Amino acid sequence: MGSITPLDVLIVGGGPVGLALALDLGRRGVRSTIIEQRSDIDTEMRAKASVLDERTMEYCRLLGVVDAVANSGYPDDLSGDTAFSTSLNDKYIGRLRMPAAKDRPVPPESSEMMRRCPQFLFDPILARAVVAQGMTDIRYGVECVGCEQDADGVTVSAKSIKDGSSQQIRARYVVACDGAASVLRKTLGIAFDGQNLGYSTSVIVKVDLERYNSFGDGKAERYVFIAPEGAWGNFTTIDGKDLWRFTVVGVTEKIDLATLDIDTPLRKALGREDAEYEVISMSQWRRSQFVAEKYSEGRVFLAGDSAHVMSPTGGHGLNTGLGDARDLSWILQALVEGWGGPRLIEAYNTERRPVAVRNSSTSSRNFQIWKDRQGRDKVLETSPEADEQRRILGEKLAAVVAQEFQALGIALGYNYGDSPIVVPDGSVAPPDDAEIYIQTARPGHRAPHYWLEAGKSTIDLFGKGFVLLSLGPDASDDKQSLEDAAHEAGVPLECVAIKNAEVADLYQSRLVLVRPDGMVAWRGDSLPENVHGLLDHVRGVSTIKSE
Repeated sequence: MGSITPLDVLIVGGGPVGLALALDLGRRGVRSTIIEQRSDIDTEMRAKASVLDERTMEYCRLLGVVDAVANSGYPDDLSGDTAFSTSLNDKYIGRLRMPAAKDRPVPPESSEMMRRCPQFLFDPILARAVVAQGMTDIRYGVECVGCEQDADGVTVSAKSIKDGSSQQIRARYVVACDGAASVLRKTLGIAFDGQNLGYSTSVIVKVDLERYNSFGDGKAERYVFIAPEGAWGNFTTIDGKDLWRFTVVGVTEKIDLATLDIDTPLRKALGREDAEYEVISMSQWRRSQFVAEKYSEGRVFLAGDSAHVMSPTGGHGLNTGLGDARDLSWILQALVEGWGGPRLIEAYNTERRPVAVRNSSTSSRNFQIWKDRQGRDKVLETSPEADEQRRILGEKLAAVVAQEFQALGIALGYNYGDSPIVVPDGSVAPPDDAEIYIQTARPGHRAPHYWLEAGKSTIDLFGKGFVLLSLGPDASDDKQSLEDAAHEAGVPLECVAIKNAEVADLYQSRLVLVRPDGMVAWRGDSLPENVHGLLDHVRGVSTIKSE
């Protein structure tokens, strides 16, 4: 394997975050190369992410894959219910009812609804889009073993998985999407702070669950099993049909899978000693909460699991990683094209790390609620007192799951208000609530969604360069000075006038400057006198000076 011509962007890792980043960069006109140690795209059915939240689906809309996700093969007529019991054939505890995708309304705050698309379906969707776009060279069977960097770029040391031959890859910028055990993060000496929450065993199993479900309340998306010691296991659908991920929760030490008796917990969950099923694969994984001390070092950035890992309770891990890609893509574009300044690198860490801390903490709290033993001592008993305990517990667990998977505030409510490239306006941020999301155009927040016409949202206006919105029937037409400054600096800028008074009320200013990632950079009723200072601030060149 010979050397590779110096690259603009090298992405180490071809999972969903690396693929999404490459697709986004390509959409922006930036070429990239991915090196991935696997021999091909990962289509193996394993215990991986499957929930794509509303912000991720908005990102899929931007990347042009939203229809492919919606039509991935996961049935849209399967309810999103979660059922709670001691087993499928014993004591009923409760059920959270959530409509199937075909019956679920799109939330008024977004153009998209949350969807379930298992990673073995999602990754190939992204990979096909990347290949079709033609802006990325994907090199499978290449493993990263380290890196060195200087003022001009990064040299990555890699080797062929097939024959062990080595190569040096030179790039201006490198993004580590190489997972929780990231070689690049370790090479750079970036600390990974957090805690181990225990080990879980997951089994991919083919089984007709409804054959063993004695409660007669219809097929659910997930079945959670409760004992006096807390939630001990669950079935979660993989394909919406007869493939399920069965997870046994709650050990503190690793287990030798070769000696593990998985049949006992499977039959316990199914409630039948004569239950028929086929075990397809089995794996053990560490449930943990870790966040990197910082998200970049020099010209190397961390994204996805290399930057953060979290408990899957809530499904926030993949969505957080895709948020990294969305933020980083325009920053890399600005750096590669030369119109972005060095403060963009600082901004990536300031913006994305707090989101990971917030989301991972929420996920860990969700997990601890599952393990709570309070109010569960009688769940296996047969008595009026036990019936009442199960009823109360069912209501509590339903509320927990609702908070996990109806978490619009987690999906859309994060903000970059402390970013060095956002201009604060002195307004107060809405409460940061996991379930409740209040749209706001406050600087540092996601620019609000509003349907401008059938099929066209305000968020469709954002995603290439900066956008200056002029809002309301009496919106200021003083845009020329900013246009001239942007042209002079080579900054992509589009000016859009929206006369709709409801949009103006939603955004609460006559002028709003939205970043290429759809986050608000600045707002006001008129442009400042020093538009060059404003532009330099939001593109990371310098800090705006008070006038």
